[in-house]
Amino acid sequence: MISWLKGEVIQTWKISSKKGVVLNVCSVGYEIQLLPKQIGKAEDSNEIELWIHQIDREDATNLYGFMEVNQRDLFREIISVNGIGAQIGMALLEDFEVNQLVNAIENKESNLLTNSQGIGKRIAERLIVELKNKLHRFIDNNKTSHNDKKVIETNQFSKYIDEIYLILNSLGYVDNEIKDSIKIITTKEKENSLLLNSLSSEEKAELMDKHLKEILMKLSEKST
Repeated sequence: MISWLKGEVIQTWKISSKKGVVLNVCSVGYEIQLLPKQIGKAEDSNEIELWIHQIDREDATNLYGFMEVNQRDLFREIISVNGIGAQIGMALLEDFEVNQLVNAIENKESNLLTNSQGIGKRIAERLIVELKNKLHRFIDNNKTSHNDKKVIETNQFSKYIDEIYLILNSLGYVDNEIKDSIKIITTKEKENSLLLNSLSSEEKAELMDKHLKEILMKLSEKST
């Protein structure tokens, strides 16, 4: 079982929402999936150290790498829950810092957990039921601070804007057009951040449809 690797990043890769590196360790290239937020740091480093979780299946061996050991260990706790796969674990650790995620579970804040991709209400509740009171070693304080919640809300709003940007880009709109048109959302960032945090996945989809219609109307008016 591979637990830790140190080597040179010789390539980064992306497959759908998955991102990772090929790490040269003693002239052997290991393909490792990373948290997307850690790719930039990996690219900027000549040599990196990663804590590894290895999953062996009949058709493949997958490596998941983390720059902090507590991220790797919390990932292992998450995927130990029945029905929770590696990609859900990666999505949660992408959106939350370790202390934020543990606090959300300990404080039964399922509404925060469902902000992550692939996390529905049932999965969030299962994580809370099975992991509550098992994660004390990861943090000293079991109460989420106001600042932690603010960071989570801001991250969710940023992801929401990124999704809208990608949709508009796929429709053929260029960078300047998109940045100008989405000001109708970003000028009310605080209000929309709080709103997003209170909505279910279905309600978020409805809100995105509403915003996209407003943006597309604005773009069509400019083109006439």
